[in-house]
Amino acid sequence: MEVALPTDKWRYMVTTGLWPKRGNFDPVGWTSNFSKEEMPLALRLLDGFTYFSDELVKQMFRSAFLNVSQHILTDKDSLKKSRTSWAEFIDSLIVVRVTGEIPHDADSGFAFARLARDILMLDEQKIVSPEAALEIFMRGHTPNVLFVDDFVGSGNQFGDTWEREYEIHHQKISFAAVQHHLQGKIKFFYCPVICTELGQSNISRRCPEVKIVPAHFYTSRQSALSSDSAIWRKDMKIEGPEFVKTVSARIGLPDTDGGEDCWRGFHKLGLALAFGHGCPDATLPIFYTQLNSWKPLIKKGSL
Repeated sequence: MEVALPTDKWRYMVTTGLWPKRGNFDPVGWTSNFSKEEMPLALRLLDGFTYFSDELVKQMFRSAFLNVSQHILTDKDSLKKSRTSWAEFIDSLIVVRVTGEIPHDADSGFAFARLARDILMLDEQKIVSPEAALEIFMRGHTPNVLFVDDFVGSGNQFGDTWEREYEIHHQKISFAAVQHHLQGKIKFFYCPVICTELGQSNISRRCPEVKIVPAHFYTSRQSALSSDSAIWRKDMKIEGPEFVKTVSARIGLPDTDGGEDCWRGFHKLGLALAFGHGCPDATLPIFYTQLNSWKPLIKKGSL
């Protein structure tokens, strides 16, 4: 007997924006990859997939930014003092995008720097590259710093941005060196939309002076591979992760121990997650691979 697909529910999720439009998202095609016996687990995994539309990401980013105020406003009993403190913080702020070792226009930090301008209504002159930010410090100015991005997986990219030495006017300088020199005279915040437990831990270790203020923290419960995963029912806690492993092997996805293209996702995070602009490398490849004629749920780079 064929397993009935909940297509009415799927249409509702597309209509309400909980899922993207059909051109880039194909639950019918994806579920056709599985046998009848596998279908209950496949549908459960699909139910656990989270999609953040562009509009929702904007709202979450704004919410994360406003949460920074909890670390700025010391006298919350006085509305006047709070407004003054917040205005002074905004006036002193520069927004810095997080980049890879070789920055690309496609880096998500670029998009979120633009969001800082459009959604947070910050002056465009305050939105700068890491090099430009460090040049500001070299000129003797001491602005507060807000780093922005969409997703923190391992936290390594931010740690590298923090520790990387840039050559400014024939001198080597890094954010870590600036912080050490100024010794708490300025504040550093990192404001991603999603931050994993692993990312938080690594950033706290490498950059203890940076306050991480995301819209959401992702723990092991958001991983489809963890023993305490919120994705699987209690009776699927063991069978669910094994199902992902078995199907991934059938597709031909490699085991690179959490490296590039690993069936577990980058750093073995095993997430079921996508944004309107694409999905992170920590997302399970079972959702987006086209290896060996596998029908993907999402097109990785075109959401």
